[in-house]
Amino acid sequence: MPRALSRLRWQLTASHLVAIAFTLVSMIVALVLISSVWLARNSEPTSQPADDARVVANAMQGLVLAEVRDTTGESASGRADLSRVLRLVATGDLRVLSGPPAGAPDAARRFAPLGSTLTNVAYLAVIGPDGRVLGSSDPAGDAFAPPERAEWTPLVNTALAGEHDPARLVAARAGGGPAAVGAYPVLDQTGRPLAAVVVATTELPAASGGFVDLWHALALFTAASIVILGGAFLFALASSSLVGYVLARRLVGRLERLGRAAEALAAGDLSRRVEVDGDSDEVGQLARRFNHMADQLADTVAELAAAKQRAEAALRAKRELVANVSHELRTPLASIRGHTESLQLRGPDLDAETRCAYLEIILRETEQLSRLIDDLFALSTAEAGGLALALRPVALDEVADEVVSSIRSVARGERRVTLITEVEPDLPAALADRQRIAQVVANLVRNAVRHTPEGGLVAVRACHRDGQAVVTVEDTGVGIPADQLPHVFERFYRADPSRDRASGGAGLGLAIVRELVEAMGGEVSAESVVGQGSRFSFTLPLAGAS
Repeated sequence: MPRALSRLRWQLTASHLVAIAFTLVSMIVALVLISSVWLARNSEPTSQPADDARVVANAMQGLVLAEVRDTTGESASGRADLSRVLRLVATGDLRVLSGPPAGAPDAARRFAPLGSTLTNVAYLAVIGPDGRVLGSSDPAGDAFAPPERAEWTPLVNTALAGEHDPARLVAARAGGGPAAVGAYPVLDQTGRPLAAVVVATTELPAASGGFVDLWHALALFTAASIVILGGAFLFALASSSLVGYVLARRLVGRLERLGRAAEALAAGDLSRRVEVDGDSDEVGQLARRFNHMADQLADTVAELAAAKQRAEAALRAKRELVANVSHELRTPLASIRGHTESLQLRGPDLDAETRCAYLEIILRETEQLSRLIDDLFALSTAEAGGLALALRPVALDEVADEVVSSIRSVARGERRVTLITEVEPDLPAALADRQRIAQVVANLVRNAVRHTPEGGLVAVRACHRDGQAVVTVEDTGVGIPADQLPHVFERFYRADPSRDRASGGAGLGLAIVRELVEAMGGEVSAESVVGQGSRFSFTLPLAGAS
């Protein structure tokens, strides 16, 4: 394929031109076929006398009408002129060309060679409406009366009745004299027959000659049509080339824009889109599908990027978790190992009081290690969504009193911190797991006691607001700086990094609080003012609302 035709715009233009050329050729072929059929139907050799009469009637219409209007019959000079003209036509001295047949709008039914006269004519005669001879090619003129004149009467009457079909205006003869006689009406300006022309033929043409005349006439007939169609073809070729190229360029331009957008998208430009312009054709639909695909691809890439960031963050958190767990486990294990080795080495030399002190330290560190392992297990189970919860109506006042009662003596004895509870009267029951709620409140209270100086106060309050139960643990401790407050619910986070695990905890209590509360459908929050204290709150759905 030539390089130019490899472009879609040229292919579309060429296809338009081929379609136009095929249409014009089809029109020419159809014209030839129709002309052939029509000429074949009207080229019978037996109709020649009637055709010749038609030619004479058309050529001498004015002269015949003038003779017919002379009703006095005294214009001998006029009849002599008519006979003289007919005689010249019959002998061929006056050339009369053929014209269109009756009923044919623009095409000739029969053509002789250009400039030819009538052929095989025995005589010509013009018959008036009263049946008398107005003129003839015979030397007798209007007194012409051949033996076959009786055979004119039916043909003349038929012609004067307005018949135009040559097949009904011809009579073949046998024996001596003319071979056939034909007639045709002479019409006035209104189309009314006023006279008839009679033509006698010495012989009829052979059928083979009619076939040759058919193709000869066909060639002449189609020549003008081919010229006209050729001119139309040149005009259509120029105009369709321009229009086809413009349309193809517009279509290909849209496809090229789509291709450039696809290349940009493949290069990583996810913001590239194709201008649709409101088109609803196939290319417009393709552009809309491309834009939709680009939107989905951009969303997918954004989701993958976010998932990658989450995965990286989870990996970092996992590494931090392993490091923190290792650190948290190392301290109690080192203490237990050290005191155990001391007992083993110095056991016989130690008194009972020192041995009991060592054993109390080992027991305390073992309990701390057990709590740390339990907290880690609860936290990982809650984060994985596998925490089993027994949700049922829970009286928050009972939970608050129970937790505070269990911690009050320790807080009072070790930290000299006072614990109080304030529960709204007739507080509706919350829908929660009673054991997990007690664990949450206990973690918050222990955290508040741990960070409250001696002589401070820790208050546990419960109320309902906006269709939810709200539990608040407030202390008068040292407070948390504003930049550290958003991180207090993270694992292993300590607001004061200088604290050791004995004084500051492992940093898991508040993380467990958040996971447990969210697992039960609530939310946690924290407020703090440095030097004045902190307030930790969480919400739970009410049993009646659920």
